[in-house]
Amino acid sequence: MRVIAVAAAFVAVVLGGIGPAAAAPPSPDPAQPANGQSAPGYRTERTVTPPLSPIQVPPPIVTGGDARSRTVVYRAYPFLADWLHRAIGRQPWEIRGAARISFLNPADGKTVVINPNGHCDFTDGHHVGRGRALAPIVVDAGGFAVRIEPRAHRV
Repeated sequence: MRVIAVAAAFVAVVLGGIGPAAAAPPSPDPAQPANGQSAPGYRTERTVTPPLSPIQVPPPIVTGGDARSRTVVYRAYPFLADWLHRAIGRQPWEIRGAARISFLNPADGKTVVINPNGHCDFTDGHHVGRGRALAPIVVDAGGFAVRIEPRAHRV
């Protein structure tokens, strides 16, 4: 049911325009494992998307869904499907990213925040050192914001 609510909220944002602005731009989660690896706090099994989907989405982590909260946050750690990652092949770069979509839910007056985070290491762990950070790509349009942090590696 929550997945349906998240999907409906996303459609409402797309069809109804961007809602109220959130505070700071999103930042990628530096502790997130790459390439859909499961770890405590970053569960990737039992995705809500079918296996043929290019983006795999585990169930979101929901915070603030109680009666007292004025904001409900859906945080998710989607990842590229293994078949797509293999099709892209080994590349000398790594990407971390985060997005945020926020809007006011007219049904209950609460602010809804959808916050996906991603981390793809296209070197498949075969890189030398930490690599070189490239200029981040940042978009902040109030209710929609994204930050992508690419990193070049030697492989």
